[in-house]
Amino acid sequence: MKVANPEVTLDEEGHGFPKEARNTAMIGWNLVATAHDEDGNPYWFNTGLMSLAEGWGNLDFWQMCVRTTPGQVVQPAGSVHRVAQFPPGLATEWHVKPRGALTVTRTDDQVAVDMESAHIVCTPDGTWHFSVEDEASGIAGEWTHTGNGFPMWYGKETPQTYVPHSISYGYIWAGKVEGTLTVQGKKVEIRGAGQRERYYAVDACPAEVGAWHDWLWFHFDELSGNLDEMKLSRHKDMALYLNEEKRYVQAGDFRIDHHDWAYNPATGTFVPTRYQVTMETEAGVLQFTGSAVGSHAASSVGESPDSPTILLDWPRIEGTFTHSDGRQQTLTNGLGGTLIRQWKPYPDLLVGGSEFQPLDVPRV
Repeated sequence: MKVANPEVTLDEEGHGFPKEARNTAMIGWNLVATAHDEDGNPYWFNTGLMSLAEGWGNLDFWQMCVRTTPGQVVQPAGSVHRVAQFPPGLATEWHVKPRGALTVTRTDDQVAVDMESAHIVCTPDGTWHFSVEDEASGIAGEWTHTGNGFPMWYGKETPQTYVPHSISYGYIWAGKVEGTLTVQGKKVEIRGAGQRERYYAVDACPAEVGAWHDWLWFHFDELSGNLDEMKLSRHKDMALYLNEEKRYVQAGDFRIDHHDWAYNPATGTFVPTRYQVTMETEAGVLQFTGSAVGSHAASSVGESPDSPTILLDWPRIEGTFTHSDGRQQTLTNGLGGTLIRQWKPYPDLLVGGSEFQPLDVPRV
């Protein structure tokens, strides 16, 4: 979805978007990030504050999960499929309250989003300042996410209609992450990158969305961007920002190839564990690869659903950019990842065995 003015304003960081949609919407402020401490140890984490209007549950909630140990993909003896041995992350409790617990406060120079001990302050320079603490799980953090260039919009002046009953406004934005994380008493300085999302759903139907959906982000020293592809509706959106040229590209074509599929016991699904991405634009051609070493089920349900939403954690990614004049550039300090939504394309008998464990979170 190309927009005439890609700038993010405080109106959109706050309630934003059409007033007529506010009372029937799901609104959210979400982040998924990859970072490293001073010793090079990895931290994959995600957090989100959400508000569901009447008809959607009429409640507010926030949650966070941190993963610190990379997993591996193995081929069990006698098995016809690979298995993703991804260690579980350390998660906060699901803080679920009646609607009204989450507040959004707008002033001239910021938007503050607050619920209990989770806080986000959005400022006009494209930065979100996070403060999160959950004593019960031993998770806390103070960090900032600064968007690079401009985001990829999936609805601004007009809503994005993926399918008739999946309609939304918002953006996803790759950028730098830095600050501190505390995990079970250990406090570390972190630096990395991540994708933040300002989400405003007018309507959503998992049965229609289904099939396959990739929300993918990438961040190099030289460039960054986002890809959004829904296979069922053939919907594709993209954004690319070149740092040196300060060039923002909203149009082109891309291909996301999924390889090395493996069964993921934590979600009862098969997931791709190696990605190859090609992005063609008038500015040039981007190619990069990433491999999954972890996952987190982002669906807020008490068991693995028929159309699960799953984060795939990637370590550092590698890529090249071939400029339109023929210059090829090797990209540096690549980080990225993806959020996928899929149907389970196989019989229930494959998830009924002892290796599948239901998710221990409440239904919301």
